[in-house]
This record gives sequence, C-alpha cells and structure tokens, in this order.
Amino acid sequence: MENVNKVVDIRCKGLINSNQQFEDIFRVMFSKEDYILGEWNDGYRIKTISYGEAKSKILNKAYSINTMYPTLKDSYIGIAMESSVEWIITFWAILASGNKPYLVNLRHPKALINNLLKSLDVKYLIEKEKMDYDADVILYDDLTEESSNFTPKFSNEMALSTSATTLREKIIFFSGNEIAAQILNCKQVLKENKQVKKHYKGRLKQLVFLPLYHIFGFMATYMWFSYFGRTMVFLKDYSSETILHTIRKHEVTHIFAVPLFWNTIEREILKGVKQKGKEKKFNKGLNLCLKLQKLFPSLGLSLSKKLMHEVTDELFGKSVLFCISGGSYIKGDTLRVINALGYPLYNGYGMSEIGITSVELGSLKDRLKNAIGKPFESIKYQIKDNELYVSGTSISHKMKINGEYVYNNDTYPTKDIVKKDKDNRYYILGRSDDLYIGPNGENINPDQIEMEFNLSKANRFSILNIEDKLSLVIEISKYLSKDAILDIYNEAVNKNNKLDSSLRVEKIYFTYDKIQADTAIKVSRQYLLKKLKDNEVNLIKIDEIKENKEDIKVNPLILKEVMDEFMNVLALDKVEENSNFFFDLNGSSLDYFSLISALNQKFNITITFNQEKNLHTPIDLSLEIERLINLWKSF
Repeated sequence: MENVNKVVDIRCKGLINSNQQFEDIFRVMFSKEDYILGEWNDGYRIKTISYGEAKSKILNKAYSINTMYPTLKDSYIGIAMESSVEWIITFWAILASGNKPYLVNLRHPKALINNLLKSLDVKYLIEKEKMDYDADVILYDDLTEESSNFTPKFSNEMALSTSATTLREKIIFFSGNEIAAQILNCKQVLKENKQVKKHYKGRLKQLVFLPLYHIFGFMATYMWFSYFGRTMVFLKDYSSETILHTIRKHEVTHIFAVPLFWNTIEREILKGVKQKGKEKKFNKGLNLCLKLQKLFPSLGLSLSKKLMHEVTDELFGKSVLFCISGGSYIKGDTLRVINALGYPLYNGYGMSEIGITSVELGSLKDRLKNAIGKPFESIKYQIKDNELYVSGTSISHKMKINGEYVYNNDTYPTKDIVKKDKDNRYYILGRSDDLYIGPNGENINPDQIEMEFNLSKANRFSILNIEDKLSLVIEISKYLSKDAILDIYNEAVNKNNKLDSSLRVEKIYFTYDKIQADTAIKVSRQYLLKKLKDNEVNLIKIDEIKENKEDIKVNPLILKEVMDEFMNVLALDKVEENSNFFFDLNGSSLDYFSLISALNQKFNITITFNQEKNLHTPIDLSLEIERLINLWKSF
C-alpha cells in the first residue's frame, strides 16, 4: 500500500509552492491518472472512472463550452444537477473554460433559485436533464466537441448560496486561494488524528451522501479527499436499502453526514434491539466496547465491530473507519452509540460563509464531549460577548446579500454562542439572535431548553420569544385526532413542569402550517418569526383545537397502492389512510426515502424531498401523486 503521509506531503508541497489557484489544485488533483476518482452501481455492476478519464472529459467539455458558446467569458455558469461524476466534470470544465461555476442548491424553492440566478447574472445552466429555471439550458451530453491540443485558461472563482434558512438572498464567493487554504488544513488533521487516513483493503472510499453544492459536501467530502487522489462513491438514490447496500458493497471507509442521518441511524438501531428484546445485552455490549476502545484505541474499534456484529453486519459492515457529523447539533447519545459500535464519529463545524473551520480530532473521551474541536491552522477563533467570530485565509471574503456586494476583510460574526475549555476545545451552546431575557433578567438559550423536549407525535417544534413570552410552537399534522393532539399537549406540559422554573415556557401553541423552510435542516426562529409576522403561520391554543372534519376526495385506486407501499416498507399488516408515517407508524427518515423511491418507480413520477407541504400520510401522498399524474397528462 502507498505511503499516505508521503502522498499528503508531496501534494501539499505542490500546492504550497504554486499560486494556490484552482488551476494548481486541478493540476495536482489529476496528476495520477490511473487512480480511481469515482465508483457507482448502474444496477448491474460497479462502474468506475479514473482521474485520467475524468481529466480528458473535463478538457473536452471545457473546449466545447469555448467553441459552442464563445460569448461566455469570465461569466458565471450554473451547475444544476445532483451529486455525480458528471457534476465534478462540469465543475472543473467551467473553470477550465475561463468561466466561473455557481453551485445551484436544488433544495431551494424555485423562486429563490431564480432570484439568485438573476442576482449573479447567470445566463446558462448546465444540466443532465432539462429543469424549469430562468436561464438557458446547456445539456451535459450536448457538450460533445473534442480537441487533442486544447490549452485551458482557468478562472479562479466560484460561488454558492447558503444551504440553511435565511431571510436574505445570499451568495458566497470563494477564490481558488481560499479553497487551497482549506485543503492545506489536511496536514494538521493528519498530524492530530491517525484514523482519518486509514484505508480498508488498500483503498479509501468516501461516500458522497451530502450534496456537492453544500459547503460540507463540496469541501469536506470532495475537496479534502479527491485532492489526494482518493475515491468518491456515488449513490443511485437515497433509499435506506441503497445507502446501506452501497456502503457494504463498495466497502466505503468514510461517511460524512448531517446529524439527522446519524440520529436516525441510532434510533433505528435502538428500535431493532428493542423489538428483539435484547436491550440489556445491547447496553452491556456498548459499555464493554467503549472500555475496550479507551484501553486499545485502534484495536478496540475492530473488536467492537466483531462484538456487536449482529448490529454492524446489517448496518455498515466492517469497512467504515472514519465519520464526521456537521451542520447542526448532534445528540450525545447518538455519538455514544455510533462510536461504541466501532464507527468513530467526530463532530465538526463550519458554515457556507466560512467553509469547514474545525473538527474534534481527539480520543474517544474527547469525541463524546460533543465539542467542535480546535480551529484549523488557517483559522482563528475569537469569543466576544460569548459569540464566536471567525477569521483566516480560508474563509470567504466576498458575498452578495440582497443584490449588494459585501466584503469581509476582518472577522465573520457567526452568531453562535460558544464556550472554550481548558484544552482550547470549543463547544456550541446556541444562537445569539435566539437569546431570550427571562423574568429574572438572565439570558435564556432556547436551544438548551429544546433538548429537554421530545414530542413524539409532533412534526417539529420550536421554543422562541413571542410577545415577550417564552413560547413553545408545535407543528402538527392536520390529520391528527383531537385526542392525539391532547396527548402531545400533556406530554409538553409534563416535560415543561420538570424544568427549573426560570426555564419553563409560558405559552404553548399548535399550528398546522410549516414552521421550517424546505431548504433548512432545522427550524430557524428568525424564519418562524417572519412567517408569524406575515400571517403565514397561524397559532392555535389547545382549547381552540377542533376535530378535523375536512372531506377530501382521493382516487381510491391510488390510495390503495400507496397504503400497500406503506405496509411493504414498514412491514406492517395494516395502516390507516390518515396514519402519519413518522409519528403514528414510527417510520424513520431512511424508511421514508425507501417509500418515496418505491412510489416514484410504481407511478413513474418524481416526488422530491423538498415539497411545499408535508407528504407523510397515505392521503397526502395519494393527492400529490394524482396531481403529478394529471400534470403529466396535460402536456
């Protein structure tokens, strides 16, 4: 097996001794042409593409852009496609053509995407299939020109938009130099953590679970590992069967994902253990595994997988060696379970405006503390009035907010409340713009209170200041019975009464409206407050709840097919037409991916995961399917 430290050293020196622009990153990244860039399953067998093959495609696509669209010079061209080998080829082809790639976030609502395209003056989008956005389409497969002597002239800028909920249209720009600075942080990572460079059977394979247009996916999943010639493994779809089968079949070694993924995995594991009546044995096993890993950090990971093989064989198998969670808060229990199983899970930090700035890289003891680690070498953390400020050579220094350019030459205020321990590790405590001044004059952090609530039948909930009252807003399905809603209310009251009197919420509200944006991975209180102000979220008190008598006409044949798929995915004998997939039937997010994939295939439609409304009951899904079928017929 090759000497990984030597590879990293040579490639980092190659970047350090260059202009550190995108052209230099490309030259080093694609220098070993026989290395495998990507793997995927076409339904029959595993297919691969080498760095050399990809490089050839990149240069031909760049040449095609120059010859077929000669007016495009130093222009922004959007990439509108999901994560794939074609996405990577398109990214580099745009840069090599002398233009600048804009990473279109396909999870954004159409109106927001169009506004961002207009703000950035994007005239063309490169797509695998035609999408309906306000820009001319260049189909990937139509870029067919070839040249044996094409000399690329690289641009040195890219742009992306924020992935979480914001109340503003924000575009973030990164130069190749800023991306290079983030790549060079890898030397520090390897110095502090030997696990990250581990290979399985001589290969390091990174699962492309996160979208490449997301800063976490682009930087941590792709750039950090492809720069050193490692392999990306692409998913055919996001069904639970596909994800787990891909990890085991391709022998994936590295998985980076948002907390929702890890929290779901932990919940599914515990549910399976409970169904088998092996909770006591499982907990004993976890405790033993944690002790082994503390005594023998490296050997303990392998032994843990063997000891817990009843779980790990059905989960990720033996190959997974390094995992990161990032994007929002992850439960301490989740960190404990995943780590105990022999899958080392580390907590990271970053955001679209600053890139990836730190990861906890310490021992098992440190990982379980839920810290975000220490800042990378290119980064400096400062705490002012308990808020984290970030500066450094690897953060973005140019943005466009609501059409106006903003230049950041100093530090970026994250608005995250943090603390630092004696070992200089940082911990996220909440958001400064969410703080509430309690009746006793003390600052109250709603995030910390929310951790004490776990409302099983609620879609989601948020604690925030409404009219100077600390309030709990609970989003519920309109198909929940009045008794079920009362159960949620009583559960909330009981949990609230267990809190210290200074931390208790004063008002409890319900709503049938969505309190979280489709683009967000968690509820933004600022977003919710704006929706309340605009009367787009209506609050209801418990004594105003009425039994839902709404008469809904649904195609009975479609409804039957949908209910059958509910039963197939969840292995149930019966479901009701108003059963909520998550809260009545205990389905997981991974199960839901499987359900949507099955329905898309059965009805030959495309239901995406960023719908304007929740599609969690057989009736909801049947109505949406019927709408899509009728829409297709109208063309």
